[in-house]
This record gives sequence, structure tokens and C-alpha cells, in this order.
Amino acid sequence: MAFGGGTSHLPQRTSRAGSSPGSQAKAPTRVARKEATRQQILAATIEAIADGGLADLTLTKITDRAEVSRGLVNFHFDSKEQLLVETLEFLTLEYLASWKRALERAGADAGDRLLALVQNDFHPSICNRKKVAVWFAFRGESKSRPTYLEVCNRADGEFTTTIVGLLETLKSEGGYRFDAIRAAHGLGALIEGLWLDCLMYPQAFRRNEAIATTMEVLTALMPKHFKDWRETDEREAASA
Repeated sequence: MAFGGGTSHLPQRTSRAGSSPGSQAKAPTRVARKEATRQQILAATIEAIADGGLADLTLTKITDRAEVSRGLVNFHFDSKEQLLVETLEFLTLEYLASWKRALERAGADAGDRLLALVQNDFHPSICNRKKVAVWFAFRGESKSRPTYLEVCNRADGEFTTTIVGLLETLKSEGGYRFDAIRAAHGLGALIEGLWLDCLMYPQAFRRNEAIATTMEVLTALMPKHFKDWRETDEREAASA
């Protein structure tokens, strides 16, 4: 879900500058130009929400940032509401892709996979002030906007199911006594609380400390699996 200042995975604005005389690149197709403009508008929407929230968001603020006309926005999106829903869907799909890539890189071990998910949640492309501000803005409106709630629940559901499955595996391997569903909800609440620190106290927020805080809790819950992580963390702290 969620963390800072990296925005490498935001949809990128297209440059208006022409290609250099010696460029061999082919001119973009009409479909490619259309998609690039959509991405440009989505990026501008994310930036506008991050800076001012949803309450005061206007199409003018979006078009000014995207450097496009209102008519072009209306061509790509039927309404402001559709634009907001697609912006939220973009963020949820981006997050889904990021944690699934993290799992693929982690391999088959359940402990390694859980650690990879924690580290991914605090990666600069996910845990940065801009993204976190937008996440919380949408979540704040989700109670009164059923469409937002549906998108958020769909994103949360698959991630939570994955976390519960990993915790169940670790619980069985280690002979631990805890409720995997409650532990998953607790882990989610902890991470979102640390994301809030990223939003509210960006100067004091430290990504490594956020990971260490999360892993401290997981180590207390499952010491047989994460004891090595704690010892490594203590050695690094002592040598710092």
C-alpha cells in the first residue's frame, strides 16, 4: 500500500520539445500519443491531490499542471469523477505490480517473502510523501464515495490474503501461537501508521528505521524466523 520523495513510478509527463536533428526515433503513433496524454493528465492529478487534497481539487488545477486544455481532459475522461477513479485505480495497480515483483524476487521461503513485502512498502517509489498524501486523501473520502471504497477494498483484499497466507505458513513452521488474520491486520495498521509519519514528519522520517520498527514487531512474534535479521540490525547499529 504504501512510501521519501521518489516518484519514479508516477506516470510521466511528455516533453513538448522536438527531437534532435540526428534522432533516429520514429514519431509516436496516434495511439501512443493518446496514451501519453492520459498518463500526463493522471500524473498532474496525483500532484494536484498531493498538494491540495480532494476537497479543493478543480479541473483547472489539473489542466494547469498537465499543460493541456480542459477539452483534452474531457476527451480522455467523461467526468472529473471518472478521472479521480482512474487515478486511484492507477495507484492500486502500480502498488499491486510492485509487491508482486517483490515476491517474485524473494523466492519461495515464506520469511524472505514477508520481509520483501515489508521492504517494498517502504521503498521510495511507494513510500514517498506525494503518494502517501494521495492514498490518505482517497481513503478519507472512501466512506462517502462507494466507488473509492470498492477500489481500495479490492486492492487491500489481495494483499491481506497474501500476508495472511505467509503468516499461516510461518506459524506452522515455527509452532507459534497467534491468530494470522489478527496479526495481518496489526501489521497493516503498523505500516500505515509509519506511512503517516512519512506524510506528517518528512524531515524526521527514516526509511530504514521504519523497516526496523516493523521487523522488530515481526521478530517478537516469530523469533525463530527473524532472529538473524535482529542480530544483523544490532551489528549494523553498533558499527554506525
